[in-house]
Amino acid sequence: MLQILLRAGFLIAALLCAQSSSYLRADDFKDPYADYDETAAFDMEIEENLATPVIQQPEKAPIVKYMTALAHQLKQRYKVETLRAGEVVVVTIPSDDLFLPNDTLLSPYAPTLLRPLLPLLRDPDLFKLVYAVHTDNTGSPSYIENLASARNQSIYAWLLDVAKVNPDLFIINYDMGDSRPLVDNDTRANRALNRRIEFFLVPGPKLITLAHTKKIK
Repeated sequence: MLQILLRAGFLIAALLCAQSSSYLRADDFKDPYADYDETAAFDMEIEENLATPVIQQPEKAPIVKYMTALAHQLKQRYKVETLRAGEVVVVTIPSDDLFLPNDTLLSPYAPTLLRPLLPLLRDPDLFKLVYAVHTDNTGSPSYIENLASARNQSIYAWLLDVAKVNPDLFIINYDMGDSRPLVDNDTRANRALNRRIEFFLVPGPKLITLAHTKKIK
């Protein structure tokens, strides 16, 4: 009888210990954005912004699954890739589809291409939005720089003033110019490929918290 009680006691202790450790693991969860310095983020290179925040397990697996499904859905409309082993979704739109040649104002057709992204941006905490404006190498360095900057501002103004995305949405934008060509700028077709806008959807604090609480799987 004593041995049975001892075994029962050990079993209860083990269960309590397991429950305690699970609570500790839950308490140990820290939002990767808790110490995120938004001001510093604007001074980061694009690679640094795309690499942060670092997502740990157990949140990583459900986020990768969620983002992979999102990428598959977006592929019905856009050229889509993923980064960070599936954690970040990249949507690429040719600049020629958004802007008239050598123009800095969005074309009349641009809203039709951009609107399908808006539902993803309604909740300002679901994603961090990073986007980059790329050009080809046609023109002087100052022309290329001004073209990329003006197109960047046109997209930003459309998002806030026309599409009315939440002003709390964390948006980081880059004028990349001709610094990151996909291919050599040696043919008209190649130059068209290099003229592009890349939109990066990076998991935001709400998405990471949903993954932690197992509300996305």
